[in-house]
Amino acid sequence: MFHRQSLSLLILFFSFFALSPVAPAAEDATQARRVIENSSEQIKQTLKQPAYQKDFDKSVRFVDGIVTEFADMPRVALLVLGKNIRQATPEQRQRFIEEFKTLLVRTYTRAFLDYKDWSLTFKPYADDRDDGRTIIKTVVHQPGQQPVEVSYRMLLNKQGEWKVYDIIIGGVSLVTNYRTSFNQEIAQTGSIDSVIQKLVDKNSKSVTDDKG
Repeated sequence: MFHRQSLSLLILFFSFFALSPVAPAAEDATQARRVIENSSEQIKQTLKQPAYQKDFDKSVRFVDGIVTEFADMPRVALLVLGKNIRQATPEQRQRFIEEFKTLLVRTYTRAFLDYKDWSLTFKPYADDRDDGRTIIKTVVHQPGQQPVEVSYRMLLNKQGEWKVYDIIIGGVSLVTNYRTSFNQEIAQTGSIDSVIQKLVDKNSKSVTDDKG
């Protein structure tokens, strides 16, 4: 189920937002939304250039840099690992973070290069809490498809930067979806290394396919 939804996620994660009239939002939501807008516009404008269209590795390196600015990938990866983090060594945690990020970045990059004809609007923001967390609610519009609601969970870190740590598409959380899958794998094998190795294999296959 999530495979189909992931196409929207890949596009939406860094999509170029078409602003729509919304009610005045809390200042934290305004700042968080600006982070999304700035990052997404960079990707939208850069990846449509011929130099990036013809060079997948170049595009991956660019998107990786934007991902680092846009999302708290260590937090995302560790939330995905969930309770299993307690049995992971520091080395396993770091390897998991690196391989999980590689998987998402390469998948996102391929989607950005392949799909271009979409637009996004913001939904009104109705949460006035001031707790260093916010949710940016959007709707994606794609020709010939039903609009899809997407929410970005964001956190204000100690450096005063807003970072995405989860995305909810049509009620399905990226973090929860991957966590369920990885929990099942670890329960069956009793090993975090098995999950890491599967990520390594998938990333290696992705590199081969893209160069092939």
